[in-house]
Amino acid sequence: MTATAVRCEPVTAATHDAVIGLKVLPEQKDFVASNKRSMKLARKRPEAEPLALFQGSELVGFALLIPLPDTPGAVLLERFMIDRRAQGRGLGRLGMRAVLERCRADGRTTVRLSVVPGNRVAIGLYRSLGFGETGEVEDGETVMELTWPDTDTGTGTDTGTAASPDR
Repeated sequence: MTATAVRCEPVTAATHDAVIGLKVLPEQKDFVASNKRSMKLARKRPEAEPLALFQGSELVGFALLIPLPDTPGAVLLERFMIDRRAQGRGLGRLGMRAVLERCRADGRTTVRLSVVPGNRVAIGLYRSLGFGETGEVEDGETVMELTWPDTDTGTGTDTGTAASPDR
């Protein structure tokens, strides 16, 4: 099957249980928290934005964005996963691009995330989309960041740690 666009939609009451049912492969379980845990976190954080990732009508993944209040224009990609049944179809890249496009459309200029150092596939994906390591480590995870210039004012700066996700 050829990969086609992935889109982000807010998790709703209608999609909640299906999102909870998404799972990664057994060998990936130490790389990402369960969606059940992520949705509990989202309920505790009203500013959080849980997103269902769809390819056509098929639910293929989940992402959780949390604005960083101390950093204007920044958002934390707290969770990102592609369901085990949808892996191997290029949907990780397409899903990340959809999340990044949503962030840009919402006026975000910085996306931060952390990744387990042993998760080579995710690190490679993030680097290929323009994320760079910040040198920080949080809870044993490598912090990565993607920053776009602030195009609204024309005065933003590019930290040099990231590039456009449109590569």
